[in-house]
Order: sequence, then structure tokens, then C-alpha cells
Amino acid sequence: MSINDQVTRSTNSAAGALLSLTTVLSLSSLTLLVLLAIQLSYRLLPKPVSRQTLLLHTWHLFDFLTHTIFEGSYLYHSFFTYAALATPSPSDYPHPASVKSNGQAFLGHPERTYGAAHSTQPTALLWQEYARADSRWARTDTNIISIELLTVFVAGPLALYICFLLQNAHQKSGASQWFCMIVLATGEIYGGFMTFAPEWMTGNASLDTGNWMHLWLYLVIFNGLWVAIPGWVLWVAYRELNEAWRRGEEAADSRRKKKKK
Repeated sequence: MSINDQVTRSTNSAAGALLSLTTVLSLSSLTLLVLLAIQLSYRLLPKPVSRQTLLLHTWHLFDFLTHTIFEGSYLYHSFFTYAALATPSPSDYPHPASVKSNGQAFLGHPERTYGAAHSTQPTALLWQEYARADSRWARTDTNIISIELLTVFVAGPLALYICFLLQNAHQKSGASQWFCMIVLATGEIYGGFMTFAPEWMTGNASLDTGNWMHLWLYLVIFNGLWVAIPGWVLWVAYRELNEAWRRGEEAADSRRKKKKK
């Protein structure tokens, strides 16, 4: 049995105990981030503030916190948490695309297997909990790691910068904030597709779709948030830019008419 088979079995062995202590603590930590984002948005935004601006700021602040704290910890465990392998094997990689023809191993260490599955730190336990739904997050998956590097070091800071622009909207930063929101929202949706497309093409081998909580809460709802809300952000950005363009056209028409007179 390969190390990844062991990880998959261990992360799914407690499938019947849906509300373990780790489950409660993991969901509670996510709830705390939501409440923190709401509270900070109320404090940081100048008054009065529209509901739309409040929602946009809250979402992007929550996005920044999630990417930095949660997904940042995933990268930490992917690069610095490992266990020794008795007999290195190509089967320890989750997808054929991760196996190099020249036998090259992750980080050049064929004698190691990396990932949150090999730690008892609180953040590792959080990813072990999520790995009950998608076992790739407890081990080293080069597709996931590649996406998360962009997510943590590009999407996270960009989300925080958007919050800054929203807090200083009076400085005429409208064009910048909508451009950044479009870039980030598009990246979030693309990242979601690239996260699950390899699984769809390999029969969902790493996903637990037989457990209602793992399927609907962890996979559909949690990941669906980063599709539905960025989709809403794109719609709002389109509406705002379209309105700004319309006003600009009206102003240009007015100036042309004045010149003709």
C-alpha cells in the first residue's frame, strides 16, 4: 500500500463521526474569520457606507484572511512537514502528471513524503479534517501547490489591496478597484476549475462524494463560495464600469454639442 493510499484511508476512516472535535474547531475557526472580517469592515470603512461597499470589503477581507492563514498553512506543511519513506515509489504521487519521467521527486527528496498528514499541529489537523472530503490536501499534490502559491502570494495581497482601495474610495480610486476586483475574481474562478478539473478527468479518485457532509458542505458549499461570490463581484464590476462609461459618453456628447453652438 502506497503512502497516499494510507493517507486516503486514514483521512476517511472517521467518516461516520461527522462532528468530531476537529470538525467543530475547524468550522468554528472559519466562522471566526467571517465575524472578524465583518467587524473590521464596519470599523475601517468611512461612514456613511453603502451596503454594496460593505459586502465587497467584507468579502475581500475574508478572502485575504482565508488565503493567508488557512491556505498559507497548507503551503507550509507542503514544503516543511514530511515523513521518511521506507521505499520511495512513483505511486506516492496523486496524479500521473506529477510523476516525472526522469524519476525526479518533489523538492528533490525521493526518501520523503510531504504534507499535513504528517503533523499534529492545529493547522495540520484542520487540513486533515478537510482531507476527509479531498485527500489531496493532506499530502503533496503539485497541481494544488502550484495553484496555492499564486493564491497565497498574489490573490491574498491583491484582496487586501482592494480593501485599501475601498477604504479610500474618496481619492477617486474607482477604476483601480474595479480592475483589481475583475482580475482577482477571474483568478478565483479559474483556480477553482483547475483545482477540480484533474479530479473530474480521473474519476474523482481523491474525493469522498459518498458522505453528504463531505460532498455538500466541504466540496460544494465551501468551494462554491469562491465561484458564486467572485461571479457576483464580476457582475457588480461590469455594472459599475458600464454606468461609468455611459456617464462618460453623455459628458462627451454634451461637450460636442456645446462646441457646435
